[in-house]
Amino acid sequence: MLLAILTVERCHIRTFGVRRIIKAKEISPDGNCVRRFVIPAVNFRARDYVDMIDWQAFYVTPPPVLRKISSHELLKMIQGYVPMDGWDFIKFPSHTQGVARIVKLVTEASRKRFEQQNRDGFMRATLKSRKQMSQFESKKDYKK
Repeated sequence: MLLAILTVERCHIRTFGVRRIIKAKEISPDGNCVRRFVIPAVNFRARDYVDMIDWQAFYVTPPPVLRKISSHELLKMIQGYVPMDGWDFIKFPSHTQGVARIVKLVTEASRKRFEQQNRDGFMRATLKSRKQMSQFESKKDYKK
């Protein structure tokens, strides 16, 4: 959500997002630890989407994409409103075939299983069965 806040046209909301990220960078450890994902409580009566989350109630971690951008650089980008495509982010292979398979698997599991335990079991069983199948790097490796 913090990255989404940085793209908003309203300056005060972008500044709010930058301050949250800078504060999280100061508080957070060096980045060599596992971040625990916690879904915050949502206030559906909020007037603005920024107020839907009580930012003081839980530990906010900085977005990993902004890890190499300094706080000063981040403030400068926001004040000058540099569009997101002009930012120098870490390049992640986000649209690989493996990612597409996992997204499809999670979506499929969500549809088939409602409870967390059932969904987790379904995904583990599916991944285990896929590991047992033959692996091919490309179509040319597959011979009938």
